[in-house]
Amino acid sequence: MAELGHDLRSLAALVELPAERDLWPGVEARLAARPDRPWLRAAVAILVAVALGIGIAFAVTPARSAILRFLGLEGVSIVRVEKLPPVRTNPAVIGTPTTLAGAEKALGFKPLLPRIGAPDALFLDPSRVAALIAYGKPLRLRLEETRLGVFQKVVDFRAHVGRVTVNADPGVWLTGTHVFDDFFSQPRLAANALIWEHDGITYRLEGRLTEDQALRIARSVPH
Repeated sequence: MAELGHDLRSLAALVELPAERDLWPGVEARLAARPDRPWLRAAVAILVAVALGIGIAFAVTPARSAILRFLGLEGVSIVRVEKLPPVRTNPAVIGTPTTLAGAEKALGFKPLLPRIGAPDALFLDPSRVAALIAYGKPLRLRLEETRLGVFQKVVDFRAHVGRVTVNADPGVWLTGTHVFDDFFSQPRLAANALIWEHDGITYRLEGRLTEDQALRIARSVPH
């Protein structure tokens, strides 16, 4: 184990990582557009602090291999590790059942539905300022839409991570089981996922989909 740590530290010296991005200007601009929600500023400040703290922890541990950041996706970090950390089995859906009108009133933005038919359920997660659109019983496809697009994914070396575009917006596509951590709930295992951002909203589509299937669904969202 000591030799492995030494080798990884040596490898890290040869890997050029992009400069750390200052997340606060983008967050502050979003908050300025919503002056009627003063609690949101405090929530985001806490969230960013937690995210940065966890990012630093990953950066100094010998077990980490690389931290990937994607331009255009504020707050989204992808960490490659040799072995996924153990996580508990968590509920597939966290939130309160709601309607599109109810979600729009609570979140301050209108959740957008892909053109794949009516969802089976819609949930509201006020802690993350997020809407979860669920398809299938049991759940087989989920689309999360949130203003607080600050979260972390932990993947191993078998996972594919690649840049994509969704209607000209930057995104990232991940294949393989990975750990999803939004810093509000317990980290959980997640399936293939497509993440993109448009007009200040971060979208995350998850399910047992191919890249082509995920992109077709994402591009059908009426931005």
